[in-house]
Amino acid sequence: MTDTTGPESLGLCLVANVAQETSHGEGGVEIRRGLRHFAPGAKVWIAPPAWGDGGERVIVAGRHRRNHRRYMRIVIERRFLTNFRVRAVYSAALVRALLELEPGEEEYGAGFLWAPEQAEHCARSWNTPVMEARVEGLPRWPAHLVTDPPPMELHLDGVTYHLAHFNARGARYSPEPPPVEPSPTVG
Repeated sequence: MTDTTGPESLGLCLVANVAQETSHGEGGVEIRRGLRHFAPGAKVWIAPPAWGDGGERVIVAGRHRRNHRRYMRIVIERRFLTNFRVRAVYSAALVRALLELEPGEEEYGAGFLWAPEQAEHCARSWNTPVMEARVEGLPRWPAHLVTDPPPMELHLDGVTYHLAHFNARGARYSPEPPPVEPSPTVG
């Protein structure tokens, strides 16, 4: 720490807030305020990706809703988080919790926090709402993701697909163009 600059950053991390309402259970019909371990709106720090699942599940560290003194580390689904952004980490206790380090290993672990470009890219892409799209004539896996609301046309491998239907569960595209409505005749 210096007199003019304040505490020195240990690295960068992706930060988010727990959603106000989260859906659980079969079909997502059970609505809860926040999560069991984190209150709605709680700030959580996200560890760099550990699995190859596209970031659908993330490791987070934050202060438990009942014990605000200590950080806890847990795996949650990314869909329960909102408002992704990049912030500097100044707390050695947070680095230890996020990376499961022993006391005194903070300097070693800080090098394993987010790279600036990776963190910015994830924050931007995770803040963009997406939905799953089914494309007629293509396999369902891997899933195609489009922005929400979906574009009218989707271009894949040189073929143009047209939006045929969409609702809260996803979008459906067809290679057939939409029907043209006849113009009214003036008589």
